Amino acid sequence: MKSPLVFGTANRYNRDIMKRPSIIVIAVSILISQWAAGENLPTIADPETRVEFRYELIFDSDFSKPGVLNPKTGLWRRESMAASNNSGQHRQAEGRRHAAWYDKFWKKTASIEDGILKQRGFVADSSIEGFVSRDSGNSPRNYTYTDPDPKDGKSGEINFGEFEIYTSWFDTFAVKAVDGKQVPVEQSDELLPKDGYWGQPGKTDTLSPNLTFQPGTFFEIDVNFEGMEALGHRHSFWLMPANGEGLAYDDDPANGLEIDIYEHEMVVEPDQVSPDRKNPNEILLMKCIGQNTTPPTTKNELHPDGKTSIHSPGINQGWHKIGLKWTRNELVWYIDGKAVVRDRNLVPTVPMYIILSREANTGAGNSNDPHTLKADGKKIPFDAGLYGRNVATPANRKLINEGRDEVKVRSVKAWTLSPNPESK
Repeated sequence: MKSPLVFGTANRYNRDIMKRPSIIVIAVSILISQWAAGENLPTIADPETRVEFRYELIFDSDFSKPGVLNPKTGLWRRESMAASNNSGQHRQAEGRRHAAWYDKFWKKTASIEDGILKQRGFVADSSIEGFVSRDSGNSPRNYTYTDPDPKDGKSGEINFGEFEIYTSWFDTFAVKAVDGKQVPVEQSDELLPKDGYWGQPGKTDTLSPNLTFQPGTFFEIDVNFEGMEALGHRHSFWLMPANGEGLAYDDDPANGLEIDIYEHEMVVEPDQVSPDRKNPNEILLMKCIGQNTTPPTTKNELHPDGKTSIHSPGINQGWHKIGLKWTRNELVWYIDGKAVVRDRNLVPTVPMYIILSREANTGAGNSNDPHTLKADGKKIPFDAGLYGRNVATPANRKLINEGRDEVKVRSVKAWTLSPNPESK
């Protein structure tokens, strides 16, 4: 681990400039070159913010490094979302809101190629010998209904009893059940089969690196969305409270809440984007979700109307660095170094963990909201699990199986922040 980098400020330079002008020129040059290189520093455009803190790199998930996805030696845990304790609201059971599974076809849904993590969708169906959907039989999801599908005409036929969609989910923390309580999984725990674990000391049914973060951290991802095509298949980089109860939504934001560093998805076909409005496919959702807090979600202090849906032209071309500064007093979101969202109300102070997920769970009501695609609710049985039905249209399934829907990630990093005494 490299030592913290400390940079002085203009005030210090002003005091010394008459005495040691050559030294100051050199110092400024080093400062500029180090931030320009950006290898071990967060991407921050504002010079005052850059020198406000000392930055120490504490989490360096460079996907070109071997073993980075191994929870025993690396930095990530891969969620199965099948029978895990950690499924929470995403548990695959009656009432689930996810349309996707996470527990099979791992090589299909996420792989490291040429030092880059690629997260994709995968559709399992009758083309796989012996395949049987877990929604077949008497499941309320074994039901044929129609769904809008702009690539197939007026509607597409959907029946979750005939196929399963798979995506990928990585995080840095997990819990296990011991004596009726949820406690953190330790990196040293021995892995047992799901049916062989009942709370034994030093054992677990899911391996985890058990990495959490405190206020005073800057998070950053280096990501490329060029390959995203499937409507409603979301890519998210986010934080959740690291506690045994899995709670995130009481009335005090200090106790923890969900922090979406970003959520991003394709919401309309490219040829349906109106030239008279901002392209909804270029929006990043950047916010906290507190639910019972006041307010229940972030009101952006950097935008006149408080919006946290940030239009970012060009976000779907090339590589971008998206970051979050988290202190005990504020949260600030960044896109390629520019601060775009700030929240000084909903600020958690408890340990949090990172999640990097590909999800298929967009709501499908009768709303005009571009992030809520439409479906005919009268033809769909009551089941919250069908909340993500639009992600499963025939056109989406076809392009997923053609390999035309992926997100690339080069790295995820985190730095601790400590006040820079030289900035005073």
